[in-house]
Amino acid sequence: MKKNFLINGNPLKSINPFDRGLSYGDGVFRTFLVRNGCPINWDMHYEKLKNDARILKIKVPKKIDLLLDIKKLFSLNKSYIGKVIITRGVSNQGYQYKKNIESTRIVLKINYKKINHSHYLNGVRLQVCKTRVTHNEIYTGAKHLNRIDNVLAKAELKNAVFDGVMLDKNGYVNECVSSNIFARYGKFVTSPKQKNGGVSGVCQQIIIKNANSLGFKFKYQDIKLEKLKQADEVIITNSVFGAFYVNQIEETKWEEGIFTSLIRDFIIKPEPK
Repeated sequence: MKKNFLINGNPLKSINPFDRGLSYGDGVFRTFLVRNGCPINWDMHYEKLKNDARILKIKVPKKIDLLLDIKKLFSLNKSYIGKVIITRGVSNQGYQYKKNIESTRIVLKINYKKINHSHYLNGVRLQVCKTRVTHNEIYTGAKHLNRIDNVLAKAELKNAVFDGVMLDKNGYVNECVSSNIFARYGKFVTSPKQKNGGVSGVCQQIIIKNANSLGFKFKYQDIKLEKLKQADEVIITNSVFGAFYVNQIEETKWEEGIFTSLIRDFIIKPEPK
C-alpha cells in the first residue's frame, strides 16, 4: 500500500492520529482521473481546491508540489483515479488551532475500473434518497471532508441504481450522491442553485463554459423533484466517468441523451472498449 499514497510527498510517512482531518473532517479534497501520469482537467481541479480551502481558511499547497507528488506516484502507461486531500494539519485536543498550523497534503492512487460502456449507450437509473443535504450557507459548494450525508445516502441505494438524487431541506434537488445533476428543457440546460449545501464540481464549470458553443443556454434554477421529472433530458456528471444521461428516476423514464453525448468529450473522452 505504500506505493499507493504520499503524505507531504513521502511514501513512508503515516498519518498523525491528531490530524484534524481525522478528528473533525477539517479539510478539503478533489477526485479526478489520471491517464498516463496526467491528471485530467488539473488546472480546474486545483483552482477549485484553492477556492474550497480559502472558504475554510486552510493553507493550500503550491500547485507545483502537488504536481510533483502526482508525477512521483502515478505511472505513465495506465489509468488511475487520483485523490488529493488537504487537511488543516495537526493540533492538540479541541476545536481551536494555532494560526501558524501547517496543512497536511495527501495524494492517493486508486485503481481504476473501466467504465461499463453500456452506461454511455443506454444511460443510468437514479434513486431518490431519504437522506438530505445538510443546510449550511457558509461553505456551500466546497468539497470538504464532512461527507457523512453522502455516506448515509449511498447506503440507501439499491443494486439496480447507479446513483441517488439528494434533496435539500426545502425539497429542492441539490445533487447526486457521487455526481452533479443537470436538467435540459428544450435549449436550456439547468443546474440546481445549491444555495445552502452540496458540491459544485469541475464538470459543472465545463458545462457552463461550453453550453453556448453547442447551441444551448445554461442557467441556475431551483428544481423540485416533479419539475426534474418533466425535463427532456437529465444528465449526471463527475470527474471520473464524465457524463451519463439518466434513463429512469422512480416511474419516469427517458430514452436518449442529446446534450449528454455532445458535452461528454468536453469533460472526459471515454476510453475505447
